[in-house]
Amino acid sequence: MDVTAAHAFAIPPASVHRPTSVVEDVITLAAGVWLLTGTYVDGWAHNNLRDLETFFTPWHAILYSGFAACALWIAALAWRRHAPGARWKEAIPAGYDAAAAGVLLFLVSGAADFAWHSVFGVEQSLKALFSPSHLGLATGGFLILGAPFSAAWHSPGRPWPRLMPAVVSAMLCGMVAAFILQEFAVFARHGLIQTYIVTAGTQPTVTIPTSSSIMVALASFFVSTAVLFVPVLLLSLRWRLHAAVPAAMVLVPSVALQLMVAMRDAWLVPVALVGAVLVGVVWAVARPTPDRHARLMTAIGLSPVVFWVPYFAGVALHDGALSFSPEIWGGTLAWTGLEMLALAVLTLNVRPSQ
Repeated sequence: MDVTAAHAFAIPPASVHRPTSVVEDVITLAAGVWLLTGTYVDGWAHNNLRDLETFFTPWHAILYSGFAACALWIAALAWRRHAPGARWKEAIPAGYDAAAAGVLLFLVSGAADFAWHSVFGVEQSLKALFSPSHLGLATGGFLILGAPFSAAWHSPGRPWPRLMPAVVSAMLCGMVAAFILQEFAVFARHGLIQTYIVTAGTQPTVTIPTSSSIMVALASFFVSTAVLFVPVLLLSLRWRLHAAVPAAMVLVPSVALQLMVAMRDAWLVPVALVGAVLVGVVWAVARPTPDRHARLMTAIGLSPVVFWVPYFAGVALHDGALSFSPEIWGGTLAWTGLEMLALAVLTLNVRPSQ
């Protein structure tokens, strides 16, 4: 590991916890993908079906069976490492402590979700994202899916083949955040940046936005940028990433969001692909590494800018015009770049505690 990479975050001290193997991390991810698939299928149901008035649904079956697979696998990892007379906490693999807590939180939240639905019915649209039980489920899932990333963080000397579970883990955590913040996800709802006039018998016409709609759109881009690019930043603070890694990490969640809303704006998929390619180009040219701070800040600051340029262009081509003036959409691009640049500066200036 590069010495100055420790400037990002302090390296955890040696642990009594035995690390996981790459095969074990891959199995964790397989169970996690099962869980996340159930999450997005459940999101598809809430977004596209009406009259959901039962807890016992096929999508909940996928979700909770995926959780059961995660819980059983993490328990098996601890069981295999437990030594007679030792505390069970010490049997949890290195980096999996938060995942074990996530299993407990998910279990409690699942029971609360059943009770919530029984009392208040099944939530639709925005209300589903504010349900306390759903927020607990999302947090538990986030902790579970982040285990391979955390495990790799505890063992920074792993070669690239062993780092791939960490990359996927970080991306999946971002997808959990994208799911629970989907009302701000511009790849799920392009209407967040457009204002329309609707007249009976005619197609909606793009018009000038209000100040309030501009603020909502800017907030949506802030949230979407953080969800997509913070996982990339965290990985790049510790390891040198191939250009294809950040490109894939922003493309996959964007496509998943469109699948969740039944591809209502399928034209956004090629838009996301173009943006992802441009992110890869930025990464290939800048070649950031943990010890080259200027290059890292350049790459992470430019990446959201080049990613959102095709988005604005695609929306303008699809609708025939943009509600935003050049000052607004240009300023939005600048704000998203400054957002990630600021986060990079803050994290790069964290020093190990003495």
